[in-house]
Amino acid sequence: MTFLLITLAVLITLALYHHVGYLLLLKLFSNSKPIEMTENTQPSTHFGILMCAYNEQEHIAEKLYNLGSMLYSTELYTIHVYLDGCTDKTYDEAMLAQSHLAKQNVVCHLHFSKVNKGKSFGINELIKLSKPNYDVLLFTDVSALLSIDVLNKIDADFKDPNINVITGVYILDDLATAEQQQYWQYQNKVKSMESSLGAVIGVPGAMFAIRSAHAALLDENTINDDFIISMKALNQGGKAVVNSEINIVERECDEQSHDYARRVRLGAGNWQQIKMLFELLNPKLGWVSFNYFSHKVLRGVMPIILLLIYALLFSLALSSSLLIPKVVCVAIVCTHGLGVAKKAFNIRAKLPIVDSVNYIVSAYFMALWGIVKFERGDYNQHWQRVHQTQESNKIFIKTIKRTIDVVGSAVGLILLSPVMLAVALVIKLTSKGPVLFKQLRVGQSDDDFVALFNVLKFRSMVVDAEAKSGAVWASKDDPRITAVGRFIRKTRLDELPQLWNVLIGEMSLIGPRPERPVFYSKLEKDIPYFCQRTYGIKPGISGLAQVMNGYDESIDDARNKIGWDYAYMLSTSSARSWCYMEFTIFFKTLAVIFTGKGQ
Repeated sequence: MTFLLITLAVLITLALYHHVGYLLLLKLFSNSKPIEMTENTQPSTHFGILMCAYNEQEHIAEKLYNLGSMLYSTELYTIHVYLDGCTDKTYDEAMLAQSHLAKQNVVCHLHFSKVNKGKSFGINELIKLSKPNYDVLLFTDVSALLSIDVLNKIDADFKDPNINVITGVYILDDLATAEQQQYWQYQNKVKSMESSLGAVIGVPGAMFAIRSAHAALLDENTINDDFIISMKALNQGGKAVVNSEINIVERECDEQSHDYARRVRLGAGNWQQIKMLFELLNPKLGWVSFNYFSHKVLRGVMPIILLLIYALLFSLALSSSLLIPKVVCVAIVCTHGLGVAKKAFNIRAKLPIVDSVNYIVSAYFMALWGIVKFERGDYNQHWQRVHQTQESNKIFIKTIKRTIDVVGSAVGLILLSPVMLAVALVIKLTSKGPVLFKQLRVGQSDDDFVALFNVLKFRSMVVDAEAKSGAVWASKDDPRITAVGRFIRKTRLDELPQLWNVLIGEMSLIGPRPERPVFYSKLEKDIPYFCQRTYGIKPGISGLAQVMNGYDESIDDARNKIGWDYAYMLSTSSARSWCYMEFTIFFKTLAVIFTGKGQ
């Protein structure tokens, strides 16, 4: 117990330091030693502006016109665009914009690849081409617009020979979600304070500039290319700063589901960065080393720290008599429960603290999934845009669903064990026969295989209920159902042993109802595509069809359920719609249990 408490205290201290203590230290030291930017002088820096483009037909022309309008001598900067196997009209749009820029004496080179080789490959090609020819390399994204005086300001800042990296203030489009806006407002404040110490940790990929002498090539499987490039420029010393007068406007904002998917990738990238940039922990680098550990190393391991904190808190709440862990766990459940309720019932009312906590925690658990994906090798392939990875979205949903199943069933078995023991005892005392009832059911199916498993239930009927009649549908006033069985069926308590089926992977907490093989051939004959209801999905203890229709009593009931099962399957095509569907079913299930509306 003492060891658990000490471990919990250390983990909470690290979490508080990363989120609060580090900021207090930055405020304490950053105000005392501000960095003074150099006054504007005659421009002399030769810039190579580099960007990779993959299917950017909506933005590429506007981006090039934006770069062509810089208030800087056109003789002192050149644009290089790597078109990475685009399959849309990006190349055509870029060619048209290139011709217009030529009339303005702006040099723009288009480097075309027929095959999509990934962003890291493209960046490396651009660095190889441009590093020997320019004083400064400016990296930017197609989707971001820059203030037209950005080159003048960067030129002036680089008059300080100690500065190796410069970036600006990242501003999201008004269409971005409130959570994304708040996140970047927080990040900009942190980077501003780090900048006063000359040690900005991480720059927005939308725009940053580094001295070409410090531009290093990337490993092929690099995830957060902007972070690795900018931080490698500080390996041998030097400063990274934010010029608060440079605005970087991001036009392309993710939907919430895409934002979560991006956070999965960022979580993997943060984990990878710890391994790739271990040399930055050298104390000789001063504030760079300190800020890197406090900001990025702790951010990379924070998903694991948070998971351990939750696990220890709930373990102590369940296994000890200490009051504080119990109170904290109740607060955690209430906070996340409110978040779930808001999504399930589409409640738009703002709960500032609750909303912020849920957003941060969910982002960390997305990042945790990113770490898992990285360690199993999912990021060995090249970069793709978030909204173009539908298959990974499905895999993501399945993995999160399985994680919820394992955690939910394990917790359920522990917390509901007194209820299950009571039900078992009542069944044993009121009727002859075993407490548990096993019945063969059809599980998940795919093109080559259909799973069969024995579902576990508390016995609600007399022993050998089908000995004379054979397999038949249960009816509303079925005489085979015992008095106790009638109650546990109405409250769905008879389904509780199926938590074990969920834990071992035969079922899910939520999904289509598992059907009996003996009825399957007839149902498939009478209901076209009936077998597709569990294609790629495990059957569930509860589900949309179950909470909307109850138990099946006939083929007509099964036919009515098909629409609900298909609706659930369709929801798995989008993380956002799946979350909404999952939460809706969860709360409807609770309503069935507590109102006794089950059959």
